[in-house]
Amino acid sequence: MIGKVLSGLAMKLMVSKGKQSLRRMEKSSYEPEAENNELLKKIIKSNKNTEFGRLHNFGSIRSPEDFRRNVPVSGYEDYAGYIERIKNGENNVLVSSRILGFSRTSGSSGIPKYIPATAASLKAYVRYTWTRALALGALQLEKQGEKYRPGRGIFLSPATNECLPDGMICSNIAEIGARQYGRFYPFILTVPGRNLFDVHDGDYVYNIYRFALQDEDASFIFSVFFSINVSQATYLRNNWRLIVDDIEKGTIDESVNMKPELREYLTKRIKPMPARAKYLREQFEKGFDKTLFKRIWPNMTVISSIGNASFRPSSEYIRALAEGIPLDFSIYGASEVLVAACYELENTDMQLLTDSCYYEFIRFGDENEEILGISELTAGEKYEILITNQAGLYRYRLKDVLEVKGFRNRCPLISFVFRKGQMFNIAGEKFSEEDARNTVEAVAKAHGVKIENWLFYQDDSVVPGRYVLLYEDESGADLAECVDEIEGYMGECNKRYPSQREKGFIGRLAVQKQIPGTHKQWAERCVSLGASAAQIKPVHSLDNEEKKEFFLSKIQN
Repeated sequence: MIGKVLSGLAMKLMVSKGKQSLRRMEKSSYEPEAENNELLKKIIKSNKNTEFGRLHNFGSIRSPEDFRRNVPVSGYEDYAGYIERIKNGENNVLVSSRILGFSRTSGSSGIPKYIPATAASLKAYVRYTWTRALALGALQLEKQGEKYRPGRGIFLSPATNECLPDGMICSNIAEIGARQYGRFYPFILTVPGRNLFDVHDGDYVYNIYRFALQDEDASFIFSVFFSINVSQATYLRNNWRLIVDDIEKGTIDESVNMKPELREYLTKRIKPMPARAKYLREQFEKGFDKTLFKRIWPNMTVISSIGNASFRPSSEYIRALAEGIPLDFSIYGASEVLVAACYELENTDMQLLTDSCYYEFIRFGDENEEILGISELTAGEKYEILITNQAGLYRYRLKDVLEVKGFRNRCPLISFVFRKGQMFNIAGEKFSEEDARNTVEAVAKAHGVKIENWLFYQDDSVVPGRYVLLYEDESGADLAECVDEIEGYMGECNKRYPSQREKGFIGRLAVQKQIPGTHKQWAERCVSLGASAAQIKPVHSLDNEEKKEFFLSKIQN
């Protein structure tokens, strides 16, 4: 009973913090550039005595124009040496604040990048993820004249608990951000301890649902991507009987893969729940229909995951199980920074977060790369974004291209369009054109053949989404017989692909032949429409509807 009271208090505090964040977003929407410029001043002042700050004369910077003159546009390669020194224990190099951890990414070529995180840089994640989503759910109930009942949440994304040799956390930014709540986990999440379930613990999906299902008061579901929700829901469909039996008996079945020490820890914290098990069994036997989640968790107020266009099929799959539970399409960010967040439920428009980092923009396609500020953006236009974060990255090219969908008062509402050099992103793996090219070259080399005309596309018509490789058969090789081999090469070229496949977030690759001469016909078509033959580049992805219609109509049966 005491635990339930403490949980209720913790959740009410989370909602209160979330409402503050929503008010902060609304206030920021009126004078976004002024707030952003103030943040830049704060960043410069805080770091003027760092090695980087002294090298670039931060002490003399008085305006955004000074900042641009003193500090060049940069990329990760400009920071790699500094970051290695920070990893080895040096302080006051890029930023004066203490480094709390590193977000590790595979990079576009599979070479790891280590992005520092500080308390200030993580604050936006703490402020605009869980608490924001919870507040939106509570406000929705209030609008409907219903009372918010605090209940713990279900966190579907696993942890990795990976560290550098000195013990500093080195994982993904979502996990590092979530760790800021660590001591509160037992009160705000259904996990029975101060750590999230680790992907290396064994069957972590069982662990998540084992404790989520027994909590009838659970009030929210959160994961990084909706594709994760889909794979977990599929697991639940196939394994609910096993989990419910264990809830009934207060056991963990021996068939469940689990580290012995974790099994011992969890077994001490569970007890038989025959009444809850009986109720759950009745609900599952009624079927996996649109009322399932609400029947299992009648207190559920919001499901929050990233849900841009790439994840639309996954979000619709979840919607088909969750009638009456609004969806929050969450946030847009990267390992380097949180850029934007949704300000209302069921709306994919995301408001630029001007208290997260300092922004600059370059209109996409502008060869002169003129730098623009927030007030110079135009609705309907696409821009490359540069960020100066609160963890030591200055005028840094994210290589993301965004579209301004409109404005909330004066603040841009943006959506992610694509990453430069990136072809696909089904479940956070960020599979690039370089990854695709290296994969095809590896296959060609292994079989001693030439594969000149090829392309990949992301097939969202199936759940989970998958990649499809289309190629013209110039060599006589039947690549459809080499799917597993090709996926192996994809994993070598993109280090996140194998883990996302293993978790079920991405479906198995499909390989199809195209009618011979397809790519040549495309080039001839472009020339006939006025393009110069010298300007026509090989098509390696279907990045617009015209290409999709043309190339998908020329697949051999």
